[in-house]
Amino acid sequence: MSDNEEINLFGEISAEEQVSLDELKEQMGKRQHEEALRCSVVESANSRLEFQRRRYLQSARQHMIKFETLRDNRPMNFGQVFTSKQCQEILEAIYDHVASQGWTLQRHGAFPTRDVPVKSLSVSAMVYTRLAEKLFPKLELHTGIGAGYWTFRDLFVVGYHEDHQRMLKLHTDGCLASLTLLLNNPAEFTGGGTFFKKFDLHIKQKPGEAWVHDAKLSHSGMEITSGKRIVMVAFMDTTGGITEKIAY
Repeated sequence: MSDNEEINLFGEISAEEQVSLDELKEQMGKRQHEEALRCSVVESANSRLEFQRRRYLQSARQHMIKFETLRDNRPMNFGQVFTSKQCQEILEAIYDHVASQGWTLQRHGAFPTRDVPVKSLSVSAMVYTRLAEKLFPKLELHTGIGAGYWTFRDLFVVGYHEDHQRMLKLHTDGCLASLTLLLNNPAEFTGGGTFFKKFDLHIKQKPGEAWVHDAKLSHSGMEITSGKRIVMVAFMDTTGGITEKIAY
């Protein structure tokens, strides 16, 4: 054997092995193509989302969105989300949870609330599904951000009570849009409601009725003077967690 002759320790591959090798190469090529396509789709979706977010965040100043925008505007009534029966089902789930595990008290930093995360409730699947179906298409209408991009950063129930937390001071929320939804009967408390400083607006809701506002509007939970007020709150944002990357 000459010095230049290639040494093959395994010998020549058979025709059958060559077919298998070709099939393997073809499969690997397809996988690489599919992965490249998937990355391209993800990149395109992220670019589209960032464009929609930027357009919304600039809409109040530059009027880039022609329809009525939620950005820096008055809170909007998004209509009835839960029926009376559904409100009662949610309340019963809350009371059952509180009876066994109590309220959480320190989940929200500088503005802690006496609350229960909805994900802890037995009716959580129904609540998340119905809210998404009712709210996200309307958020698209008033923000220009596609309904499929919206998600819940936090969803919880606040329990105001004459003997515990009566109110919540003026604050803003760390998201794009916020929901306030009364669950119990207004006859069960006096006072209460949500106040928006910029518009000197005091909202009192009907049970099951969703009010949505720009999270950067300064607002407060008005003091109740008797009874209990049970309110569902949602911090809504887009997927990807990029709120902080785009300056308001």
